[in-house]
Amino acid sequence: MNKTLFAIAIAAAGFVAVPAAFAQDANHTAQQGWYVAADAGYASIDKGPYDNGSVAGGVKGGYRFAINPETSLGVEVGYEYLGQVNARGLSDDTSGTKSKLRGTTAGLDLRYNITQNWYADLRGGAFYAQGQGLTDTANPQFRQINRTKYYAGAGVGYNITPQWSVGLNYNYYNGAGNGVELATSAYTVAAEYRF
Repeated sequence: MNKTLFAIAIAAAGFVAVPAAFAQDANHTAQQGWYVAADAGYASIDKGPYDNGSVAGGVKGGYRFAINPETSLGVEVGYEYLGQVNARGLSDDTSGTKSKLRGTTAGLDLRYNITQNWYADLRGGAFYAQGQGLTDTANPQFRQINRTKYYAGAGVGYNITPQWSVGLNYNYYNGAGNGVELATSAYTVAAEYRF
C-alpha cells in the first residue's frame, strides 16, 4: 500500500507541476461529453502467497463535464479483468491455488489538458471486487471475495483527434476480503473515443 500511495503522490505532483510548465499555451480545450474507453496490459499482485502477474484489461464509459478551459471531470462506470496468478512456488497445473480478480468500477476521472494534444488524469472510486485466492495464514484456505473496496490511479495521454486519444495508465485495485489479499497494480495502454 505504501508503494501505491507513493506512486499516486508522485503522479499528483506531476499533475500539478507539469501544467505550469506549459502555461504559455492558451489553446487548451477541456473535453465535454460522452466517452467510451478500453485498456489492456499487465496486472501484478505481491501480497500474501502471491508474487506474480497476468494479462489484464477492461472497458469503461461515462460523461465528462468541462470545469474550465483546461480541466474536465468525468463520471464513469466500467469493468476490469485483473487476471489469474499462481501462488508462489506452485506450477500452473496446481488446482485450487490460482487467484482470480475482476470487478466493476464506479468513480471520477479528473483530466487536465497540458497542451491541446497532451493530457494527464487522476481517477478513483468504488471497486466491487469479485475474486478468489488463498489466505495468507500458516494453513492457507481457498476463499471467495465479493466486497466493495476502492481503486485509484493516474495516467498521461495524447489526443490524436478531437474524438480519439491513447494513454498510459497506472491503477491500484484494492481486492481484499475474507482473509484473501489480492491488492493489484495494473499497468495498461488505453484507447478512448469521445462522442
